[in-house]
Amino acid sequence: MAKSPTVEEMYHRTEEDSIGFTTLLKYENLHNAESMDMTPDESPKRFSEGSSDDTHVCFACGDVITERFLLKVNDRSWHSGCLRCCMCHAELDRQTSCFIKADNVYCKGDYTRQFGTKCAKCLRTIQSNDWVRRAKDNVYHLACFACDSCKRQLSTGEEFALQDNKVLCKTHYVELLEGGSTLDSESSQRKSKRVRTTFTEEQVQVLQANFQLDSNPDGQDLERIAQITGLSKRVTQVWFQNSRARQKKYQNLKNTSNNSHTSRGHGGPGSPMSGIHGCNSYSCSDIDSSPGDWDSSLGTDECVINYSM
Repeated sequence: MAKSPTVEEMYHRTEEDSIGFTTLLKYENLHNAESMDMTPDESPKRFSEGSSDDTHVCFACGDVITERFLLKVNDRSWHSGCLRCCMCHAELDRQTSCFIKADNVYCKGDYTRQFGTKCAKCLRTIQSNDWVRRAKDNVYHLACFACDSCKRQLSTGEEFALQDNKVLCKTHYVELLEGGSTLDSESSQRKSKRVRTTFTEEQVQVLQANFQLDSNPDGQDLERIAQITGLSKRVTQVWFQNSRARQKKYQNLKNTSNNSHTSRGHGGPGSPMSGIHGCNSYSCSDIDSSPGDWDSSLGTDECVINYSM
């Protein structure tokens, strides 16, 4: 049986959840010595959930709750040791909330892994603090959003196309329409105006983590971040400049247009990026998203855990 919380824990326990609001545990004096007429030697009996208004039956095990403390989730009662994640079996009595889907209880980590948004490229779960790009109904890690032909990461403002859920840069998309073969690396380098830096997923994670702490680091911090990531100071500085521009642009769009769509088609009549059956073209400038933008749907199955006494 899980250890009952102290009175101090009961009245001082708060936690801010990932969606951005603060949950304060609610305590009620629901213990009633007259609720069960049992002799000391009489063992608890099983009751149906609605057998008595004064009887608290554990939703998990079906036994009457005789302990002083119980948990209330969505108007259902639980033994403190019975409220567990159905996947990792961790006890949730010390948490302020849990997730319930189809009567199955999940901790936040397992719920996110099971039902959270996944990157369309690497199929890993996208965390709420990850920078992402959207393309139609797909969501990508920033580092994963690259042309499937040349593997080059696409930058803000570039045009790209989707074909069978594959991302193509404008060069390879046009070449595909013309029936040509995939450009080799030497040809691609000759046609490129400049060499673009490609970031690994680990480098992007380090950069994003430091951006959350300070979006405009000084020269000393840039040197430190560059050493950690293995990038040059100049490349690191440009990444932070671009990230600040993306953040500012996203905030402006959010303030001016609450109903704007994040994926708008591009290309008018005569454009090589329009009117092609089976392909949709977009611009990277339309699909930048800041951390947390996509994650609000996770709250639909979140339930507050209340301690009762």
